[in-house]
Amino acid sequence: MNKFVCMFAILIAGFSSPLLATVYFVDSQNGSDQASGISEGQAWRSLEKVNQADLKPGDVVRFARGGLWRGSLIPKSGAAGAPVTYTCYGPDELPKPRLYGSLPLNRPADWVKIETHFWRTTVPVVKPTSSLTYCDAGNLIFDGNRAGVKCWSKEQLKAEGDFWSDLETGHVWLFSNNNPAESCHEIEAALRRSHVVNLTGVHHVVISDFDVRYGASHGFGGSGNSNVTIRDCDISWIGGGHQFTRPDGVQVRYGNGIEFWADAHDHLVEGCRLWEIYDAALTNQGDGKNLQQNITYRNNIIWNCEYSFEYWNRDEESVTDNIVFTNNTCLNAGYGWGHKQRPDPNGRHLMFYETTAKTTNFVITKNVFAYATESILRVDSRRGREQTAEQSDAAQKSGEQGIDWVKHLIMNNNVWFRHPGDGSLLVLWQSEKINDFHIYREKSGLDRNSIIR
Repeated sequence: MNKFVCMFAILIAGFSSPLLATVYFVDSQNGSDQASGISEGQAWRSLEKVNQADLKPGDVVRFARGGLWRGSLIPKSGAAGAPVTYTCYGPDELPKPRLYGSLPLNRPADWVKIETHFWRTTVPVVKPTSSLTYCDAGNLIFDGNRAGVKCWSKEQLKAEGDFWSDLETGHVWLFSNNNPAESCHEIEAALRRSHVVNLTGVHHVVISDFDVRYGASHGFGGSGNSNVTIRDCDISWIGGGHQFTRPDGVQVRYGNGIEFWADAHDHLVEGCRLWEIYDAALTNQGDGKNLQQNITYRNNIIWNCEYSFEYWNRDEESVTDNIVFTNNTCLNAGYGWGHKQRPDPNGRHLMFYETTAKTTNFVITKNVFAYATESILRVDSRRGREQTAEQSDAAQKSGEQGIDWVKHLIMNNNVWFRHPGDGSLLVLWQSEKINDFHIYREKSGLDRNSIIR
């Protein structure tokens, strides 16, 4: 009898995580952070409560459809076979739960007229800072379909929709004929702070069925993560925050839809829709010795992003292996809100910068790439960040290191579309501009069974 009890206890211990898993509910309208969270009637209310919760492997957190939360979701890690899952509940006809990385400026009282055409937020939008760690308003989005034009001083405000984020006071200035909140139903100030979903250091997490918007850095971002699945999410109007200033004085902005940065492995992104992203819809990249391995992007729809997919990895000791980009539909690269505001308009579906990491089994297959302002594909040796425009151009023309990895790039069975007769570039391949698909295939050895329309 004692032997039986002992063995039963061991079995229970071995299955304790899934057996003891808890489902929590979160409702931004009717919930309470003083509630237990373990039923719809006892739902939590805030994102802060979710972030502070002591979640265990196998736990599930369900956000109410139709709800809205602002700030940053910081997932908790699960375990192999028992991920922590963040998803939704409620009637399918209601919108997906919304996660916004922005501050609303929708009320007329949010704005004060300083002088003709110049309006300023009544209170600071971000914490004032003079340090190199910026927390600025990277974008203003009007009625969910129009972006402001970011300027870098009050003197640059010249036209309707021009705005300036004053880092010394934290206020936002806007050029407008009238109180902007009287002309628009919705004004969102996308803030550069944490990513809307911060994946730094997390592992064994599933995130599905969210609407992620209006962050000035990344929608999903972070380093040192593994075994993350992002499924059936909508990600839009991301980016625009001030990343750094180049040696030549040009301000550079940034923001990707989903970025796996340095030491990222065993990820899956599928069934997502991404649009109006300042930089890349999807990317894995990193500096310094790191591993990027077993990352799959499949069955996603991407449009109006500067890049559909971006990759680079630097440090000769770094490794990239088994990256698969497949069955994705990519439309209108460079047609998004940020293109004309960039110091480097560069609309490409595939943007491959200098890579010195050992890269193997990098597969681009069975995708649709349709229309781009610059070219569908760019492969170059441009390092970028620490270089002036002149240094970057010189490095590109000299054919410096950083393109040998493409010997291990597999591209096949894709369908390319270009606007007929518009003279746009097809490919920028190692500094060479190529407009003939057959010449591109001969020079690169890629896309042998792909077609162009």
